[in-house]
Amino acid sequence: MRVSTKELYISRMVKVLNYIQANLDKDLTLSELAEQACFSTYHFHRIFSGMLGESVKELVRRLRLERAAIQLQTGALSILQIALQAGYESDMAFSRVFKARTGLLPSKFRKSTHTKYPCLAKASIRYVTNEYITSFEPFIDKELNMNVMIKQVDDIYVAFVSHTGPYQECGKAWDVLCSTLAPEGLLGGNAKMIGVSFDDPDVIAAEKLRYDACISVTRSFKPIEEVGTKTICAGKYAVITHIGPYGKLSQTYRQFFGQWLSQSDYEPANKPCFEIYLNDPESTDPEDLVTDIYIPLKG
Repeated sequence: MRVSTKELYISRMVKVLNYIQANLDKDLTLSELAEQACFSTYHFHRIFSGMLGESVKELVRRLRLERAAIQLQTGALSILQIALQAGYESDMAFSRVFKARTGLLPSKFRKSTHTKYPCLAKASIRYVTNEYITSFEPFIDKELNMNVMIKQVDDIYVAFVSHTGPYQECGKAWDVLCSTLAPEGLLGGNAKMIGVSFDDPDVIAAEKLRYDACISVTRSFKPIEEVGTKTICAGKYAVITHIGPYGKLSQTYRQFFGQWLSQSDYEPANKPCFEIYLNDPESTDPEDLVTDIYIPLKG
């Protein structure tokens, strides 16, 4: 019997969840976890956070708190020892977070007779002692209604300017690119305005985010100073249209990877996504901006 894509994605995430729990005190890297899941590091975290309803950091922080709650009521460790094991620098910092999640200070929780542990995640994964997680019910947004098209895309030759830093500051790269191409008459006609985001802003520090501002050109165009050329590779892509501010693009990415993709018959390819901007942000209200997101697929 053929295993469904959903079951395959769940089994991969189960492996990651058990790996996290077995190594809860380690500083786990995304590449390490992506390898466990057999997913590309490009896309692993968006699949994870979409299916689990929380990021890797949020999950680890919560599981450590849940373990701490068990230790408070069943162990002999001091509150400071438990706080340090949970990743906090002091018992005061730990106590502040613990009370926010449980409603009680650790000292009062330790004396209580009930087992009011920190809140469950959306996918109902919680800390268990010496037990193996076998499955979970992925977080699904019941109001999610994604209209996804599968397209075969040809090579796109582009002029580009690279940007490193917060995505909201990539306008500097666009200014350089457009001011260089405008005198050449290359901004009109069928030219496509394309953005290639190499990193997930949910897990990479803002100052390290990498982005290429691109405009499609003919092969006759040659690099000029800061403006280089490259090819966005042909292949099969899932395309979804995002309507609204660019600042909410990451939400659409998470929904696509964690929910639509895990219910489909597709797997992401090991290369970056790209975006095609269909109207001008200088003359369009943020709520009316239209962006086509292209997600590379295997096969």
